[in-house]
Amino acid sequence: MIVFHHADQRIPDRGVLPPPRTWDYVTRYRRPDGSFWAQSDQDLALCTCGNRHTCRLSGNVHAVAADGTVTPSYVCPVTGCSFHEWVQLDGWDAAHVYKIKEIS
Repeated sequence: MIVFHHADQRIPDRGVLPPPRTWDYVTRYRRPDGSFWAQSDQDLALCTCGNRHTCRLSGNVHAVAADGTVTPSYVCPVTGCSFHEWVQLDGWDAAHVYKIKEIS
């Protein structure tokens, strides 16, 4: 099992990629009509695989246990990426309250 460490996934805005094998909680985006953008209400985390691709970990596909273990295994969805591992999110808090950003 590969451990992903908790780290800021939004640092590309500063011209630096997130470290490999890291994760952070997502921000969920809600439209004025109450619906969520791109099913972000189901997103659990942003994860950066061992090949430095940062993608959403969706609750539509995955579950995260109280100890941070992700099921099923994590497959990087980037075309051509070979990262496919069993993953544990170090520092995962199952009671985390997600930040919701209102968008127009």
